Amino acid sequence: MISAPGVGSGLDVNSIVNQLMGIERQPLNRLESSKKDLEVQLSAFGQLKSALTTFQSALSDLKTVDAFEVYKAVSSDEAAFTATADSSAATGFNDVQIISLAEAHKMGSLAIADTDTTTLGGAGDQMTFTVNGNAFTVDGGGMTLSQLRDAINDASDNTGVSATIISENSGSNRLVLTSAETGNENAIDLSFSGSLGTDLGLTDINDPTQLNSELLVDGLYTITRSSNTISDAISGITLNLLAETSSDVQLTVSRDTGSVTESVQSFVDAFNEMKTTIDSLSGKGNDLEADNTLRGIENQIQSVFNTPPSALSSGFTYLSEVGVSFQRDGKLSLDSGDLQRAIDTDFAGMAELFANDDQGYLFRVDTLISNIVKADGLIDIRQDGLNSRIDRVDQRISDMEYRLGLREQRLLNQFNTLDALMGQLQGTSAFLSQQLAALPNLQSRSGSN
Repeated sequence: MISAPGVGSGLDVNSIVNQLMGIERQPLNRLESSKKDLEVQLSAFGQLKSALTTFQSALSDLKTVDAFEVYKAVSSDEAAFTATADSSAATGFNDVQIISLAEAHKMGSLAIADTDTTTLGGAGDQMTFTVNGNAFTVDGGGMTLSQLRDAINDASDNTGVSATIISENSGSNRLVLTSAETGNENAIDLSFSGSLGTDLGLTDINDPTQLNSELLVDGLYTITRSSNTISDAISGITLNLLAETSSDVQLTVSRDTGSVTESVQSFVDAFNEMKTTIDSLSGKGNDLEADNTLRGIENQIQSVFNTPPSALSSGFTYLSEVGVSFQRDGKLSLDSGDLQRAIDTDFAGMAELFANDDQGYLFRVDTLISNIVKADGLIDIRQDGLNSRIDRVDQRISDMEYRLGLREQRLLNQFNTLDALMGQLQGTSAFLSQQLAALPNLQSRSGSN
């Protein structure tokens, strides 16, 4: 029995079958090529969605009118205080004198001879801490100073008290308690059971009734707060108090036009990056050259910028009037001089042009892109369609590979059978040739007669 192709007759069965299967596989090759094309399109839509999302993120500083209300607050003495402003601030000046800074309440114990040998109070003694209405209790009787410190700091319900040890010298060690928060309302209140309180002898290091910050604004208005960060004294301004002052420090609040210009430039740059991505996908020979979805998205975005807002009180109609204009290649450019003139002339109108909550250019383009990139939006629908087509092609490829496997096996069987038959015929031919050669030479025999 022939066990390998070609053994019987020398016929190159594998080569013949491989060549025949190469012809048979041409439809499969076309399917695999089609799948690659679909995968390229799917990847391209992923790039498009990413580009649109990145562009939309860049709109966050400009898509609402409040986003244009950017102010800067400057202290004339930043060693005394610093300040920041939010969109509710107003331009102007204030004189600020810092009378006192907020402090955390501190208490200190009597001098204890050592930290690890002398015990305080008796077994079962407790100390209870109350801070701003919240209380916790520590079983501290019979502990050394170090053990008591650790028990306070490690208490699971500690409501905001830290304990440390100050060692003045080898025979004078004091337990110091500090409130975690500043202000009168966060002063520490203590109560004891047993002799623990007497042994510790804790007393105030600073006055628990004088822990708030205090400042005088414009020489008339006294403000006290529990913190050195004050955000509710001057509308829209957060003050960070750093040092007491003996005289007024000026706070100046002005519109931060530089930040507005930077935000507009960021918008222009982000649009151009998105445009570059779209061009790289839609250009001749590129992944989505003939795709109507991409062209439709680009047309919708362009339509927003070509459609002026209606019913605005602004004196501006087009972005080009505030320095933002389209170039011949479809990208944007910013003329910072024109933008600055628009800011100086009609800041509110300029902000409305960009970000009016209905008609502003960026408000509308942000809404459009949200609808395009959202779950079940236009791009997701297109990607779902491509994935479905890829799944169908995968199934066809799988089915065809199975059929081609059967076809290849049939061809191998057929050619092996032919190979074996040819081998037998070649053997028979050789046998007959041998037999014929062994027969007497009839011609020679007839001549001898």
